[in-house]
Amino acid sequence: MTPWPLVALLSGCMSAPPPATPEFSDALRYTFARFEGEEADLAFAVRALEDAVYTSVDLTASSASDRALSPEHLTEADVEGLPYPGLPLDAALPIALAVVSPHPVEEHARIPLLADQTPVEPLSPEHYERTFLEGEACWGTGACASLRTDNELTKQNLLMRVTHRMPVNFRWVNLALPDPGDPASAAEPRMAYLARAWLPETAVGDGGDVTLDQFFTVEVWIPRDGRGTQLDEGMDSRGGGLLRVLSLWSQTSFSGLSFTDDQVSATTRAGMDSTFRAADRWIEAQR
Repeated sequence: MTPWPLVALLSGCMSAPPPATPEFSDALRYTFARFEGEEADLAFAVRALEDAVYTSVDLTASSASDRALSPEHLTEADVEGLPYPGLPLDAALPIALAVVSPHPVEEHARIPLLADQTPVEPLSPEHYERTFLEGEACWGTGACASLRTDNELTKQNLLMRVTHRMPVNFRWVNLALPDPGDPASAAEPRMAYLARAWLPETAVGDGGDVTLDQFFTVEVWIPRDGRGTQLDEGMDSRGGGLLRVLSLWSQTSFSGLSFTDDQVSATTRAGMDSTFRAADRWIEAQR
């Protein structure tokens, strides 16, 4: 993510993205909540999310504001078992953003293996260290299903500098698995991968005037191999590269400052979009 532009944060014309469809929100929340669940259940949810994105988001738009939606809030059932600050979940601002990348899943899957994440995290340009807990040796080949990491980073922009820790976990999911309860035989694998992260404890920034109260994220990388959603018009699963969807539910407090949800939403999605761009640039630089 790039540093938040102050003009965006203070602009009164910025607005929150439109509400997501129920199908989009249900699939997104289920993907977050069942991240550690059965693969067939998760594959079903990710396919539903794929359909909802292609049918409700203008992926041809260059502006992040035109590729964003506001999903429903997470519930206590969605975060059950996760250590988090315990604040009201409906205080966390929900934003989901989608983009099409020209690079395939296999190339994106190398990025989680960077111990230094600063090249792909513009909002943490000085400090983002990843420690691998499980799966480092076999994640890139797909030989193991999961990659588990612990991360220490300093998030900084024009208004804050906050150091915190968070788990970020990844898993492969075969989207070609039959629906739960469907006896159909499995087809050739169609591999996507997912990530889930959250803030275990509230973090206070340098100077004490900014607090990261809570946040939760879920992200999916889905191949555009023609085996998913197909539409008569607009972008669909055909075309190569991948579909990337990131959702963030976050709450930040500023001492002595007041910003509207619309202003925070606008700057947050701009930062999310810059992360997408940084990943593409990193992949291109490795070639």
